[in-house]
Amino acid sequence: MHFSYFFGALALASSVLAQNATYCPSGGVCYAVNVPATTASSGSGDIYFQITGPSSMSWIGLGQGSSMTGANIFMIYANAAGDNVTLSPRLGSGNTQPKSDTTAEVTLLAGSGISNNIMTANVRCSNCNSWSGGSMSLTDTASKWIYAYKSGSAVSSDDVSANLAQHSSYGDTTFNLQSAAGGSSDNPFLTSTATSTSSSGSNSDSSDSDSSGGGEPRIPANFANVRKAHAIMAPIAFVMFFPIGAMGIRVLSFPGLVWFHAGWMTFTYVIVLASMGMGVWIAVVSQQLDEVHSIIGIAVVGALLLQPISGLTHHLLYKRVGRPNAATYPHVWWGRAVITLGIINGGLGLQLSGNTVKGEIAYGVVAAVMWSLWMVVIALAFIKSKNKLEGETGEAIFMDKQRHDSTEMMRRSVSYQNGSPLNLSFPRENVAAPRPMYG
Repeated sequence: MHFSYFFGALALASSVLAQNATYCPSGGVCYAVNVPATTASSGSGDIYFQITGPSSMSWIGLGQGSSMTGANIFMIYANAAGDNVTLSPRLGSGNTQPKSDTTAEVTLLAGSGISNNIMTANVRCSNCNSWSGGSMSLTDTASKWIYAYKSGSAVSSDDVSANLAQHSSYGDTTFNLQSAAGGSSDNPFLTSTATSTSSSGSNSDSSDSDSSGGGEPRIPANFANVRKAHAIMAPIAFVMFFPIGAMGIRVLSFPGLVWFHAGWMTFTYVIVLASMGMGVWIAVVSQQLDEVHSIIGIAVVGALLLQPISGLTHHLLYKRVGRPNAATYPHVWWGRAVITLGIINGGLGLQLSGNTVKGEIAYGVVAAVMWSLWMVVIALAFIKSKNKLEGETGEAIFMDKQRHDSTEMMRRSVSYQNGSPLNLSFPRENVAAPRPMYG
């Protein structure tokens, strides 16, 4: 009789006892996963996981998948009151800040919070067997997971879409979900009798030259510095230097202005080439070469290669015929279109890198002001040129073509009547030399 009670109690205990698979990489951060018995038998349903770490961490994250691309990520950070954690489900899209996922069915359970300088999140996930971009077998003996955390000041936000700084450490691990199966508790991490099995993984500090194993890209130590240089040089070239060079040849007047313009634009293009080299390296390292920003950037830099060719051709033809020619309009309008696209692409780059909203707004304001000023200068130069001789720009030709043709016909008539080429002289001070204009 006593044996029957014993075995009955044992059977009941085995149905309640939670089996947790755990992994603690470093820095006091630990992760644990539990698959309830009903989920393990059916292959779908709820699973539970726990994220713990020092409250000195800015944020801590755990994700399903072998790399950030397509991963189902869960990040925790201190809430605004500082007495609990904010659970932020996100979707990975490469080596950029994951975006908030509103489709995740997750619940922050009892026992979560900040206590004794430890952040704890006990989480139930009801749709972690599949998500937008991936899926996971809940009976996998080697399920792939990634993790990351950021040391630093608390985020202190209740917003699940809060902007988060890049991780200071990250890695990957595997959980044997069959070993993690068992129990029927609604919160297995509050069950004091829970047993656990340890999992192994790889870890890397973001400043190291080697990164974690698995499918995560290898991030060199100077990655952040190169990305910062790229983010400074490209906007300076497209937002500042190119428009300044295009406006300068319209508003300035001094000997050698054409060659100053050519030198300024060539120097700016060298900056662009250096920036593109950095950008391509960043895209290859972070596996983002197929992103829209990368594709447009390469196309823009390639398209700008035509500018010095068309500009030199235009100038040589202008010296011969003294008026805008077949190379003028391709040089002027192609340059305007490509540079404008480059300015827009800068904004796409900020979004891709997960820049702050304030940073994106600041870039947009400066870019809009410079581009608008450039267009105003073009419009004013066009209007002002209608009563003057044509320069090397094509603006005045629409206003003066009829007058130019009439003058040319009169010149030819006088020349033919005299039987010799026309040779007229005017007081030098009364003739205004045409101003060379580009852009």
